[in-house]
Amino acid sequence: MNPEFQRQLWLQFSTTRLGVLPLLLLVGFAAVYLSASTQSAQAIAVALASAGAVLFVALVWGMGTMAAGASVMDEISDRTWDQQRMSAMQPWAMTWGKLAGATAYGWYGGALCLLIAIPGAWLGGFPPLLAHAVLGSILVGIFLHALLMAVNLQLAKSGGKIARRGGAWTFVLVLLYAAGPTSAALRGEDIVWWNTGWSAPDFFVASLAFFTVCTVIGAWRSMAEILAVRQLPWGWPALALFSTAYLSGFAPTRHSAVFAIVGLGTCTAMTYFALLTEPQPRPLWQRVVHRLQADQLRSALLQLPRWPTTLALALPFAVLSLYALNPYTAWPHAVAGLIGQSPVSLVLLIVRDCALALFFAFSVTSRRPVLAFMTLMLVLHGLVPWLLGAAGLTLLRGFAQPLLATGATALVAAAVHVLMALGLLRWRWLASTPHAQNTPA
Repeated sequence: MNPEFQRQLWLQFSTTRLGVLPLLLLVGFAAVYLSASTQSAQAIAVALASAGAVLFVALVWGMGTMAAGASVMDEISDRTWDQQRMSAMQPWAMTWGKLAGATAYGWYGGALCLLIAIPGAWLGGFPPLLAHAVLGSILVGIFLHALLMAVNLQLAKSGGKIARRGGAWTFVLVLLYAAGPTSAALRGEDIVWWNTGWSAPDFFVASLAFFTVCTVIGAWRSMAEILAVRQLPWGWPALALFSTAYLSGFAPTRHSAVFAIVGLGTCTAMTYFALLTEPQPRPLWQRVVHRLQADQLRSALLQLPRWPTTLALALPFAVLSLYALNPYTAWPHAVAGLIGQSPVSLVLLIVRDCALALFFAFSVTSRRPVLAFMTLMLVLHGLVPWLLGAAGLTLLRGFAQPLLATGATALVAAAVHVLMALGLLRWRWLASTPHAQNTPA
């Protein structure tokens, strides 16, 4: 048996806990039954089913999710995480051991609740959606457990308290965001996805299964990162591709154009997200450069952060956008120029921003490189173009913000931005080398 799974079961279960939870649930269901005993049998069944559903959510979605996140953060707080990192367990074994073991007590209580909720819902007149509701509830539980574990693993370097708060807020935000689409999907009409008709409940469960698999893979790869087990960076671009395919399927027409635009937007968002949340230390990039110089491509890819993968993927989407949006060039010249050149200009500006982020990250004196980078982004993307536009300097505004220019001007301006940013990055790289720092002035 998986030793981590066995250890988590030993921590979660005891003779007292095994007996107390069924007794508490029995008392709760008895109270619900007595309070509804004066009503019809169907009303009693509905009341018991509702109580079972609420308790399932509390035990599996609530307590189980917090237990999954705490399975990592408690180890760090108790200073026992280093012992686990030095063990011979592989990332996947550690992931599913914690994911299944830490949440086992919540699933134990949730299973007892389903024993009451399912018959109650059947007798209460909800058989058409019963299977979808049960399967969807189980998938949501696994999704939340894996998501909070992945978030806490990513935030572990920030300290236990910060990671706990970030994980808790993630749990709350996901529930609030998903409440509306979930209820709408269960009540809505058929959904057309990639020209294929789906019933709303079937599509809801299939979507949940897709996102659950993604979060479990994310938790596994996050565990590999924190255990210092290097893996090829395929997970991040794969998530971008699958997310693009999923979102693009809702377009009623022009699937190629929507696929290209959604892909470019998804890669842009994921590139900036990884760039801002993942540490970018100079020694990491020095190892990448040395392995590239030694023609060790696989070793360089094993060291590579996540954001370059989606940045590289954004370029094909930008080129595809040019071809997909070609019919719109019959529009007025200004609109056609803006549509035709914006995708490539956007990718060039992303390259510029990534170079500037590394410029701040490689500084030996900067304590908050992310804050400095975000301040510069506000200036470059907002303040400077606004001031130049208010002054009536349209040409300079187009140079300062190439996305506001048209035609070849946008490409030239974006290319100049990239060259300037790469020049600054090269200067910072050379200035931060050990021999440069030790050279007397």
